[in-house]
Amino acid sequence: MTQFDKSKFSFHGGYLTYTGNYVGRPVYENKPNIHPSNVGRGIDLFIARFKYSGTPITKAKFVKELVKNFTVEEYVAARNGHEVAPTRVLDNKNPGWSEGIVNAWREKRGMK
Repeated sequence: MTQFDKSKFSFHGGYLTYTGNYVGRPVYENKPNIHPSNVGRGIDLFIARFKYSGTPITKAKFVKELVKNFTVEEYVAARNGHEVAPTRVLDNKNPGWSEGIVNAWREKRGMK
C-alpha cells in the first residue's frame, strides 16, 4: 500500500490530482491521439474538484483528511471507478467528518 505524499498533489483549474506512483497506476498506451512522448507515462489520478470558493470543505481540509485516513490504493478502490463522490468516500471512512465541518462553518456565520 502506498501512502499519499503531499508533494505529489497537483492543483490546477479547480482540479486536484495525484501524480505519484502507486500499485495499479494506469499508463498511457500507444494509441491514436496519444503523443509518443506520453507512451508509458503514468496517468495522473483524479482526486477531487473544488468548484466554488468560500465553501466549508476546503482543499486543505480535504487533503488533510485524505492523507490521514487513506492509502492511494484504498482511495482508488473506494471511488469505485468515479461512481462515489470524493467527500462521500471520506465520510464513509470517518462518519460525520463533512457534517462537522459544515456545522462549524454555519455556526461561525450565524446560520444555525
